[in-house]
Amino acid sequence: MKPILLILSLGLSIFSMAQSKLELVNIDQTKLVKDIMSTKTDQHETSIVYWFPDIYWDYFSAKDPKTLTPEIVNQFKEILGNKSIFVVVSGKINPYTQKFEAKSEEELRKGFTVKFKDKTYKPIPESKLSGDLKVISSSLGIMFSRMLGDFGSGMIFFYLEITDANGQNILDPYSDQEFTINLNSTKFTSHLPLPSLFTDSKCPNDGELFPANYEFCPYHGSKLIIQ
Repeated sequence: MKPILLILSLGLSIFSMAQSKLELVNIDQTKLVKDIMSTKTDQHETSIVYWFPDIYWDYFSAKDPKTLTPEIVNQFKEILGNKSIFVVVSGKINPYTQKFEAKSEEELRKGFTVKFKDKTYKPIPESKLSGDLKVISSSLGIMFSRMLGDFGSGMIFFYLEITDANGQNILDPYSDQEFTINLNSTKFTSHLPLPSLFTDSKCPNDGELFPANYEFCPYHGSKLIIQ
């Protein structure tokens, strides 16, 4: 498998609950991206972390199988193995040049951890990544840079082995868990499962819809109806 073909295909795609799981083709892209993104702005500094679970690539393949074929997704998963992907960017706008000044990979790597089930995980050193994975990360980084300028240039790919005793990835977007992302002094908490993967719940009073991780209507206090 030639990594460059996989890179181009992935690049094109970039542009327990009782609720029923949605079919992949019915997932709302805006809601999914919102669920996998954590962002915080503090003292003019912006930090953004994206977690890309396998379901993200499966979703785009289901939506546009000609652009991102199931075969390419499977090839990517084989290269990725049991690793979880996080894309991180942090920095601020220079008031004089109006350019985004991103923190270095070294600084971000030192301050980035994920805590899941009382265990803390750190990014895998780049020296321990496979050659194919390095090529994919580097090429996608170049693509982000061309698309998003200085902001895209500051986006760093981290891979973490968040696994069980058998080496299986346990960071499951459908699980009833939560995990914490630490980026230097900034902390993000992500609650699972991702609500965008399920049907919305409905208020019995006025029929308003709420994400699947809501149990009660925030306005009426009524228990939401599972659809």
